[in-house]
Amino acid sequence: MNHSTRVALGVKDCHLELDEKRFTEPVEDQGDRIVIHFIQSYPLRCPRCGQPMLKNGFKTVNALGPALHYKPTIWSIRKQKYLCKPSTDCPTMVTKIATVKDIDYRNHIAWAIKQRAMMLLTTNQSQKDLARTLGVSDWTVRRVITNLDSSFKPNYRWLPRHIAFDDFKSGKMAPSGMSMILMDIENHRTLDIILSRRNRYLRSYFLRYGRSARLAVQTVTVDLYTPYRRLIRELFPHAIIIADHFHIVAQAYRALNQIRIQAMNRAGKGTHQWRALKHFWKLVLTPASELKYDNYWRRANFGYAQLTDVEVIHRLLSLDEELEQAYRYYQDLIFAVSRRSRSRLNQLLTIKLTVLPQPLQKVQRTLRQHKKEILHSFKYETYTNGPVEGTNNKIEVIKRVAYGFRNFANFRIRILLAFPNTYIAINWKNTQAARAKVQARAA
Repeated sequence: MNHSTRVALGVKDCHLELDEKRFTEPVEDQGDRIVIHFIQSYPLRCPRCGQPMLKNGFKTVNALGPALHYKPTIWSIRKQKYLCKPSTDCPTMVTKIATVKDIDYRNHIAWAIKQRAMMLLTTNQSQKDLARTLGVSDWTVRRVITNLDSSFKPNYRWLPRHIAFDDFKSGKMAPSGMSMILMDIENHRTLDIILSRRNRYLRSYFLRYGRSARLAVQTVTVDLYTPYRRLIRELFPHAIIIADHFHIVAQAYRALNQIRIQAMNRAGKGTHQWRALKHFWKLVLTPASELKYDNYWRRANFGYAQLTDVEVIHRLLSLDEELEQAYRYYQDLIFAVSRRSRSRLNQLLTIKLTVLPQPLQKVQRTLRQHKKEILHSFKYETYTNGPVEGTNNKIEVIKRVAYGFRNFANFRIRILLAFPNTYIAINWKNTQAARAKVQARAA
């Protein structure tokens, strides 16, 4: 069997040959499947006495090989049986059977299929669809994921200088329904997926890392969730806490939207004010720098007058005083964060709580509490949770395509495989490359 035939059939074992002596056509197309007849025989020495073993017939074993012409392929292998008779050097009888490097011991699925399953796990498709594509059972794919678990262990002796973590909905798998993404924010690489966001679990997780690794962390970028602060100071005593820009603005964003809905309810359902605030909700929440000044459109909610986006905003704000106040606060916060303006932020935070609408009072207290962390974000402006939010979106796609997960270990591996730049995925690929080199050397 030449090299081209081996590549086409997916055979890497140098001793595995087509059984042409016993079968005139070693490759049979049986309609629903393809059967390839192989023979595996090579000289073997006794593992006890070192003498050449006697050949003692064959044993036929069937295994699933890589698909050909979109049909499942069965490898029918006649394996050589070996015998070492009792002697003075070897008092007991020793029997052996030829092994195939392409198939693991006591297994009936070729390693090439499992390797293909590992590659397909990085794509956005469900586990059942993946199994159907490979012609194997769903449980076979699950076992592949389980075997990968040992390779996907983080390095607990090292942490990057700048880390970030954020929570995402993981469902019933997590005790709190929320899990955590841990990321190297400097290189935008996902480090690990943590089961729960509860402080008790996070403390036990990060204590697995050595003290020297935790002391090396310089900055931690997180949202404005208060319980994280005490934990971060305890675990990373040398780290500066940075408040993420997205979550800073999101506080005012949600408050402004809530005030808009309150203004609609005060106006009454079906009124002109109610319809206008409902129809142009996106314009109300759009940053002022992104509003258009030259797009004259006929606006049905304002008597089909030709108005720009800015003119529409002016008319909407004139409908409710609280909405106008919340809108100004929201735009000032966006300006302060985008321009990294300390003076503008200080000016905004000096506004008294009593003059603000109720939803904004909570926002004002939160921002005052985390003022120092917000100022840190102005200094370290390149470290934001933007990459973490992008990772979160990818996780949502993985969950939706797979119709959810019931096992967190499988969920974690699918996520880490989906991002090719993760340290764990890179280590796994290096391990696979090293294994391929060893097999090539042995051949």
